[in-house]
Parts: sequence; structure tokens; C-alpha cells
Amino acid sequence: MKTATTPLADAASGLPLAAPPPPLTIPRLPVAGRSVPLYREPALTERALREPAAPGPRYAESFQCIGAECEDSCCKAWDLRLDQATYERYQLIPVESLLGKVVQSSVVPLPEPRSKHWYARILLNESLECPFLTEEKWCGIQQTLGEEALSHTCKTYPRIHQRTPTGKRETTLHLSCPEASRLVLLTEHPGSGDSVSSQISGHISGQYIEAAYEEVAAESRRARTGKTATAYLGEIRRFLLVLLRDRRYSVGERMFLMGTFAGRLRPLLDSPEASGNQAAMIGQLPDLLRDYCLLAGQGTLRPALGQVTSQPALQLGLTLGLVNQRLDRALNSLRFLDVVKEFLEGVGYQPGTPPEKLVPAFQRAEKQFYAPLMKAHPWILENYLIHAVYRTLFPFGEARNKAASNPEHEFRSLSTHFVAIRTLLVGMAGLHGATFDTSQVVRLVQSYSRMVDHHAEFLSAAGGLLESRNLVDAGSLAGLLLEGAGRPAIRAASMA
Repeated sequence: MKTATTPLADAASGLPLAAPPPPLTIPRLPVAGRSVPLYREPALTERALREPAAPGPRYAESFQCIGAECEDSCCKAWDLRLDQATYERYQLIPVESLLGKVVQSSVVPLPEPRSKHWYARILLNESLECPFLTEEKWCGIQQTLGEEALSHTCKTYPRIHQRTPTGKRETTLHLSCPEASRLVLLTEHPGSGDSVSSQISGHISGQYIEAAYEEVAAESRRARTGKTATAYLGEIRRFLLVLLRDRRYSVGERMFLMGTFAGRLRPLLDSPEASGNQAAMIGQLPDLLRDYCLLAGQGTLRPALGQVTSQPALQLGLTLGLVNQRLDRALNSLRFLDVVKEFLEGVGYQPGTPPEKLVPAFQRAEKQFYAPLMKAHPWILENYLIHAVYRTLFPFGEARNKAASNPEHEFRSLSTHFVAIRTLLVGMAGLHGATFDTSQVVRLVQSYSRMVDHHAEFLSAAGGLLESRNLVDAGSLAGLLLEGAGRPAIRAASMA
């Protein structure tokens, strides 16, 4: 089959998608003033009472750069920025030295520096590599002058040092680094050291996951009332950690439940009642958490979810549109272009093919090759989503302030990436067939992240594609999120 190499505008223009499904009706659970309690006080374990709040996944602690062995180096085909302090330090290197000559020819200040953190840049050589790389593909600056001479970006990447809205320091990783992607995606039990993750790390279903929900509910019940919603970030994360490991649901179903939670959280943050009596509205958040622990633990929405079918034409149309937006920037990323070509060939795309015509090949690939791999390695997408929860400070966003953003907006952004990555993987599975494996998953997630995560304008445009078709909340996004193969059988509402 001939691989399409032309731009995808013919497929993406106007997004010739199948009609979006009607929104899924979500049962409303009262938060305050209920007459019948939706939560029963669980028997607390000594461990839950003894251990501190979760510090988050410990991927960053284990990361080690593999240097010359890296298959997609951060020292190549990237805009290499320098802070002012590093630029001035490099100007002191003797001009007659090898490093000094490179500095004079390749390190240039920006005509209009944006800040002291983005003051200069390193010009790439003809091979689109950093000119400080040695023949062995190691950093000449670090080899000669030591790690302390590196710029802030080079010294810290792919680590991301951030502060949560509650003031806590955290370190996560950029998935645009191949080794970081491998570490995050393929670690089977990434545990965060807290009682909940320890409890579910080796027991993902049955009584263990139910007990984990009960622990989270109990902790939210004991939580002190905060003045802002972000004060409950720890309790929210613990609930999401349990939910995203609950394999009684498919990953798409877990995303849907996550979205309904974001939808219920938003009114507590920006309703007229919240502006007039914010403390009282925010004080209802522990009740909301306890209700959702019960809702997810007992499978209240399973009958409704069972009536919703996957919308593969919608998934394909969205992904074609998103890919088309990035092709103009992908010319220097052969790794991303390769996975796009594999996706197109795997679903049988030819210029002018509408998404609906690609559905049969897409469904075969999902059922025969993608779903079996994910069944054998169920932690891969779980790890991706949990990493995203920590990386983006979900559901409050990455803004470096204590004011909560729009949780539904954060959910749409995460949903866009999730659907695009899963759809691209299905297409790749269609091409590779029985040889489709975890190395190809890592290659896709890493190259996608390199093309997308560092460009804010893409995230804005991606959100616009959804909003223009009124795909704005979990109910309307259900058909986009749910899988067409590999979903667990529908169980009784109690999920006992």
C-alpha cells in the first residue's frame, strides 16, 4: 500500500466527521442537603492513618540520561536557549580554545531578549545538531567545564521542577525525551510511596480497589476545610490515582469518569454562589470526592456507559486534523513523520479519503493488534494519564498561581492528547500487525510529545477543534473517549 506523504488538509479541512453522538446523560448526585447518605464510613487501616500524603510518582528520581545512545537527542533539531548568566559565562571562555571558537561562531544573543531566562540561543550546525556535541555525541561543555557550566535548560531537561498551588515542590519529566518516556510508560508498578498506591500496585481490581476508594473517601472526610479548591489537590489526586488504576473499567471509561468529576467540580469554583459564598461552596468539595468514590467504586454509571458506542470516525477525523496542524513543524523531526506515515498506511489513508472510509481498517487493527498489546501491558496508558495529572497539575492547570482554572478545559486538553495518541497507535498497529510492541508505543508517545507539548499554540488550536463542534464535556466526548475493542464486560451496578 502506498504511503501518503502529502499534507492532510483534504482530510482535515472542515473535519468531515461523523455526526457527534448525543451527549451521555450523567446522573446528578446531590452534594448537599441529601436525605439518604451516599457514603458509609469505612473501617480505616492503620497504614492509612500512619502514612503521609502521596508525594507523587517517583519517575524523576530514577531518570538517568543515556547520552550518546539516545535515539532522538535533545541536542538536535531543537531551539537551544541560553539564560543570561550562562551566556555571559561562555563569553569568558578563551577565544583561542576549541570551545571558545564555537562560542564565538554559534552563541548569539537574541535581538530582543524576552527575559534573563531566554537571553540567547545556540545556532545549530549543518546537521541540525548542537555545535558543542563531540564526535561521540556527548556534550563538550560538560566534558570540559563540568555540569555546573551547563545552561539551566541543559542541566535540568527532561526534569520539570514545579510548585503546586499548595506550595509544594515537585519534579516530573518531559515525555519528549525517549528515556523519560520509557521510564514513565513501561514501569509496571511506579508507586508513589503512599498507602493507596501501595495497596493497589499489585492488586488492581476487586476488594483491593474498593478498599482504596474507601481510604480516599475517608481521608476527604477528615480533610480540613480549605479556603480554596486547590487546598484539596492532594485528596483529588489520590482519588484520580485510584480511578486511573481501576481496571474494572476500560481506560476510556476511566477518562469519562474523570471528565464527569471535572464537570461537577467546575460549578463549585465559578458559579454565582461560589463568588458570593466561596468558602461554603468550596467546603462541599470533600462531599463531592466521597460521592465520586462511591460512584466509581459501585459502578453507578456502568449501565449508562454500556449504551454508548465508540465513534471511530470521530476519533480518526480529530486525529487527522491535529496531525495536519503539526506537519509544518515536523520537517525537522523524521521520527514524528515516520510514525505519522505508519499511522496513515495502517488505516489505509489516501489523499481525499474521508474518515468514515478508514473505519473498517481501523477497527480491525484495534481488535487484532492494539487491544491485545494493551491487555498484556495495561499500565502503559494508565501511567501516561497519571503522569499527565501530575505534570499539568490537573484539574487546576499549570498556571503558577493559587487561583483554580477551568477543570473542564483541562479535561478537554488531556482528552485531546489521549484520543490522538490512542488513534495513532491503532493505525501503527494496523501496519506492524503481530510485531506491534511497546517500543513502538514509546516511539509514538515521545515523538508526539516533542512535537506538541512544547508548543502552546497547538493546545489552543486543538481545543478549538472540539469546542467548535460542541464537544466540551464528558457527556459529549464519550464516543470520542471510549474504545471500540477491549472494554470490560458490563457488570452489575454494584460491581461486587
